[in-house]
Amino acid sequence: MSAPAAEAVPAGKLHTVITHLAMESPPEQAVPPPLAPAPGVAIDRRWTMPVADYLRLYHAIGDDWLWWSRLTWDEARLAAHLAEKETEIYVAEADGEEIGLIELNLRPAPDIELRYFGVIPSWIGKGLGGWLLAHALAAAWRHDPRRMILNTCTLDHPGALAFYQRHGFAVTHSEVDIVDDPRLVGLLPRDAAPHIPLARPAEG
Repeated sequence: MSAPAAEAVPAGKLHTVITHLAMESPPEQAVPPPLAPAPGVAIDRRWTMPVADYLRLYHAIGDDWLWWSRLTWDEARLAAHLAEKETEIYVAEADGEEIGLIELNLRPAPDIELRYFGVIPSWIGKGLGGWLLAHALAAAWRHDPRRMILNTCTLDHPGALAFYQRHGFAVTHSEVDIVDDPRLVGLLPRDAAPHIPLARPAEG
């Protein structure tokens, strides 16, 4: 699906194509690989996670890809979400440094959604993604869902769609979305995701 002409996107907005994917049955090897991608790397289920800790990791991973939706929530709403039994948070660490995030949403039962997934920039390309996704798959399929779902978009890492497809997800449908540029409305700093041009400013 081709992007519209620049003048067709309203001022202050970004055009993105959202691709939805699903996995209809668990992979043959649903158990995470026994070896971490590097010494000192481990994964921890966060039964409780303070809002400040969550947002610090959310920014560390997501600013490069313009993650913004959780930034529109106030602290009380985000705290309640993190405490819900339908939310499962897993954090990858390397010698005490938080380097990766899995957020599962059990609410769309009988499906389970991989709502957020990513690693910090310095760990991209080091084999952490596949190892982390194996943990996400194992955690999700323990609940015996009908299927596992997720979505990615053209603002994400350019290899994200192919990555999920290599690991057993299939495209179900796609849609176009026109969203506020989070850098122009104050949700993210102006220098976030410098590879994505700022939205065309309003005239006047």
